[in-house]
Amino acid sequence: MILLSIGIVAFAVLHLAPALPEVKAKLTRRFGRAYGPLYGAASLLALALIVLGWRASAVIPVYAPPEWGRAANFVLTFVAFLCLGVFLFRGALRQRLRFPMAIAVLFWGTGHLLANDDLRGLILFGGLMVYAALHIAMGLARSLSPSTDVRVGHDLMSLLAGVALYVVMIQLHPILIGVPVLVLSR
Repeated sequence: MILLSIGIVAFAVLHLAPALPEVKAKLTRRFGRAYGPLYGAASLLALALIVLGWRASAVIPVYAPPEWGRAANFVLTFVAFLCLGVFLFRGALRQRLRFPMAIAVLFWGTGHLLANDDLRGLILFGGLMVYAALHIAMGLARSLSPSTDVRVGHDLMSLLAGVALYVVMIQLHPILIGVPVLVLSR
């Protein structure tokens, strides 16, 4: 669980940089054009640590999720993917939500905590939810908002992208995570 925790902390620290424009500006000045690729590589490394840490962690039950937890997770994760789609495009919905990716993480984490009962899930989902809440709080404190460049048609495209990514993740979840989302027969 140590590797999982290190990955979550690294991921959170890396992704809080955009909520602190002065930190991002300092890093951009220091690394110049290499900032983007270095940031991306560091983010992928943190994500890899999370995945490897998740897979290496033992399943230690901590609490009993509600019976309706799996159904709630299905719905909340769908909403999370809609928010992810909103994050990816420059529509008016992005302006209204302000922090669509952090909101997506909150929905995703809440759903998964309702469906899972183990310590590694509590560390992963709870840890990323803490990061998302910090990201929103820091952004609100600094009055940050997305680019004012709103593009026609991007709201529809963002919702369609969110649905498509959700369907893709349902298919990839058993391969990437090792847990099927839908079990059609018992």
